[in-house]
Amino acid sequence: MTLAGTYVAIAHPLGHSQPAWVAVILGGPARFLAGRAGFDYATFARVSRDLPIGVLVLVALTPPMLHMPPLLPAIAATAVLTGIAIADAARGRAR
Repeated sequence: MTLAGTYVAIAHPLGHSQPAWVAVILGGPARFLAGRAGFDYATFARVSRDLPIGVLVLVALTPPMLHMPPLLPAIAATAVLTGIAIADAARGRAR
């Protein structure tokens, strides 16, 4: 989550979400995953399938999160990133 997304989630955790807030809260992790996919492709000539799936999950979560307090999109973004980290760690251990 970006610094702006963190600030919004901390300052207004149970308030009414504005569309720009949800875009910042979920868009930051989506941009991170897209950037990491680009880095992996440039460095290793391959991309883990978890990265684009994570971006798609964050995009799919955006419409329902527009009606939730800012804390829930922050938790959702954290859960997606945590899931990807766990999957990467498990894949690394298997090799």
